[in-house]
Amino acid sequence: MKCYGENEKILILYDKSKEYGSEKNLLSALVKSQLSKEKEINISKINIDNQKNLEQYNEIFILNIGEENYSIEALKEQLKSYGKKVNRIKKSSELLNKEDFKLKAETYLYLDNVTPFNDLNNLIGEVDYLKDKGIKFFIEAAPVFVNEDLKAMGRFAEALRYAQANGGKVILKFPIINSKGVNGTDTGGKIIGDKLKEAFKNYTNYWIYPVGINADEELLYREDLKNILESTDTLFLNYNEDINIDIDNYEIKAYRNFIQKVELKDYINNEKTSSKNAIKIESNSNLEEFKNNVDKVLSKEINLIPSNKISSYIKFESEIKNNYGRVFLNNQEVTQDRFINSEEYENAVNKTINKENPIKEDLTITNRRLEIFSGAALIIFTGILILSRNIERKRFFK
Repeated sequence: MKCYGENEKILILYDKSKEYGSEKNLLSALVKSQLSKEKEINISKINIDNQKNLEQYNEIFILNIGEENYSIEALKEQLKSYGKKVNRIKKSSELLNKEDFKLKAETYLYLDNVTPFNDLNNLIGEVDYLKDKGIKFFIEAAPVFVNEDLKAMGRFAEALRYAQANGGKVILKFPIINSKGVNGTDTGGKIIGDKLKEAFKNYTNYWIYPVGINADEELLYREDLKNILESTDTLFLNYNEDINIDIDNYEIKAYRNFIQKVELKDYINNEKTSSKNAIKIESNSNLEEFKNNVDKVLSKEINLIPSNKISSYIKFESEIKNNYGRVFLNNQEVTQDRFINSEEYENAVNKTINKENPIKEDLTITNRRLEIFSGAALIIFTGILILSRNIERKRFFK
């Protein structure tokens, strides 16, 4: 795996992110096309006062949607001494070669919208159906950072372990952010990051091992979330063409696996796709509907890449590495080749707790021995007392 800074670096210079009257954000579309090629990106607004050292970049894209102006003319003059490739884009038709995307596409299957509130028996049936069809898949897991000790969470974790043991790789969903924040709190990056880290820890405690993160497209451009998104090299993106971007300078690191989630109908029509796609199948539906949706994918003869064919990592306080299907937590292998049910999990956890607390275990054994010894002594004492009383009775009541 390439270290940060070893990937190709590109510079995107832009004046506007959208064409007049259009909802589609061309800047974000360009960014995604390059991230899917494992490139580091520097985004900079075209401005006479915002000039760059161009020689550090392997390639330059100029997104010039607006009118020519003095800054554009100055940029053209500066580019005369740049000897590498320059791509000029003035409209959406010049941006993406969709046929090229389709020919080079990497396509995965993604089990979408999986939460503790789903019908878990139904979820098990979905996993079984995918296994019967020979499909190794990604499965989204909603972040859980409250009530993680409830029995319902234990049952949900058991279902996810079943998925892990039967071809599934777990993707941790980003907390939902709305006007009220995350779970009613502030929407600042630190709060969001802490919630995601807490969810990650809760899952690993239940032996669930996420190998990547799922996030909304607009979060790519939030400075306060950069550290969180850079905690992994595998990002599944929720498509949203109607986002607003107005940034002077911004850097996005390279991702080994930058994959866009897409509906089957959009994939078939070659819309909203990238060079790496995950066809999402709704999990929170009845089993027959789910089977029909999977069958539709298979009927299109799409070459689905197994989820164990990628390598990835995600790191917060602990680190998970996925080495082409073999999973490691802090460099210790935790791959689940067989299903671990709740009873086995709880027994193993309790055994681990006892090993980590040998004094407590020793005291427990000692207490049990004392109880047995005390009980035996009491029986002997009672026997002696009864025998003594009988002897006394014989002495005085002959």
